[in-house]
Amino acid sequence: MVLMKSLIGLMFAQRGAMFGMDARVALVIASILAAVGGWQMMSRLESTKSEAALAHLEIIRDGLEKHYETVGISKLPDSLDELFRANLITDPSVRKDPWGNDWEYVHASAQMKLEDTPISAQYAVVFSRGKNGVNDSGGFGSVEEFAEWAPRKDDIGTKYMSREVEKRRLDEYRARAQLIIDKLESAESAAFLEAQNTCSAAGAPGWCADLEGKNYTLFNYYPKSDADDTTGAVYYSEKVLNKRVYSSGNLAEMQQLMIDLGLPASYAQDPWGRVLMINTNITGRTVPPFSASLCFSAGENCLARKE
Repeated sequence: MVLMKSLIGLMFAQRGAMFGMDARVALVIASILAAVGGWQMMSRLESTKSEAALAHLEIIRDGLEKHYETVGISKLPDSLDELFRANLITDPSVRKDPWGNDWEYVHASAQMKLEDTPISAQYAVVFSRGKNGVNDSGGFGSVEEFAEWAPRKDDIGTKYMSREVEKRRLDEYRARAQLIIDKLESAESAAFLEAQNTCSAAGAPGWCADLEGKNYTLFNYYPKSDADDTTGAVYYSEKVLNKRVYSSGNLAEMQQLMIDLGLPASYAQDPWGRVLMINTNITGRTVPPFSASLCFSAGENCLARKE
């Protein structure tokens, strides 16, 4: 009987040992699974941060373009903080990358020709140093290096250049200039026909045959600007119609000229913010044919008299 109890006790002891081993194995497996699950969660977290970085870079890139077009006109900001101060980016979470680090921002300018027109092109790269917080991508020192630049290792970045903005501006500039020329020519033709009809009718006014020693066929029918100081040129708009003499290069005066020509006041400035200057007797003649010239100025006198 004692022997039987001993055998039974030994069996239960062995079973207990076996159950204990099973539990330890299960705990080890559970620990491995937990570790794998934690790695997967960390991987998903990094992936989410990378996706957020790409989304934020798009917002920053849009902010750079808006700054270039509306605030700097032809200049990128010195720092990304300017985009927030100008409310071009309003989401505060974009100020730093998803890892809590400052964005790397490098920019430069270079002179280039766009369809034979000289422009100052602006270039920039913006990137996050990624999870390791190390700048693996560096900057650039030339247009060629900018073209080759790409984020390296775990860096995440984007590039911006102003060429497309300048292309749009150049197209807009040419279209506006042509519209102004067309309107000036239309105004000149309409004024001449008006004078001709008046002077061909019975009871024509005295100025038709003699105004400062000239008849109406010798008048300048362009709207006069103060850029013409030619003695002896008779402007129909000034001498007959008593209309204003426009102050060339004065923004308010040039805006009024655009309105009088039937154009938007905004056409008094070109897409780079330069103000219209106009000389409606660029050759300084006192008799026809008269030639008008226009240009846009950032402050200097861009009109040059040509004989």
